[in-house]
Amino acid sequence: MPETRATPEKWSLGDLLAMQALQPLMPRYVPWTSWSMRPAALASVVNDVLLRDRRTVVELGAGSSTMVLARALALTGGSLVSVEHDAAFAAALDRQLHAAGLHERAVVRHVPLTALPAQETPAGSRRAPRRWYDLDALQAATPHGIDLLVVDGPPAGDLGHVLVREPAVRVLRHKLAASFSVYLDDADREPERETLAMWESQLGIPFTIVERLGLGMGSTDGGFAPTL
Repeated sequence: MPETRATPEKWSLGDLLAMQALQPLMPRYVPWTSWSMRPAALASVVNDVLLRDRRTVVELGAGSSTMVLARALALTGGSLVSVEHDAAFAAALDRQLHAAGLHERAVVRHVPLTALPAQETPAGSRRAPRRWYDLDALQAATPHGIDLLVVDGPPAGDLGHVLVREPAVRVLRHKLAASFSVYLDDADREPERETLAMWESQLGIPFTIVERLGLGMGSTDGGFAPTL
């Protein structure tokens, strides 16, 4: 079954209010597609960056969030590494960061999708992904001390019930800071719900799903402040 995305036609009033609130963080036109994180969900992540003074942010799946997070991190003195599997899209976004003067604050790294080694798949799971970000390239692209991890990729596409985003925490857990938050987009999908349950076990912290935002979140710092 194809993945259901929150297109602009399905945005709530909260998304429209969040989009207005995010405007000061959009230095120029930001590419916004049906694959983009909803504005209200993105605003919740920005809340975390600013209220918790995040300094080392990694996102899997680049897009409109990349430009907004880069500008937010310019306020905290932090930095962003955005991982994108599509080489042309990664290059286009990196050009936008340079044009906006944000290239010293954020970078888009192209990390292709490759076959996932069998030892990196969850034991006993029939729905483990067969392809994921190239592990060596991902390790080389991402820093240590990640205090905010946003997982919005790779895209599920027509993979149905495959746990396509589950490897993120297992692969990057050793790079997380002592205090951190993890966000998962599309948490209204059943595979992402199962992914969050697995992450709870892996990290030993509770995760919350905000249904109206389609956003899952866990933090060593407790709760967070979702937008309207």
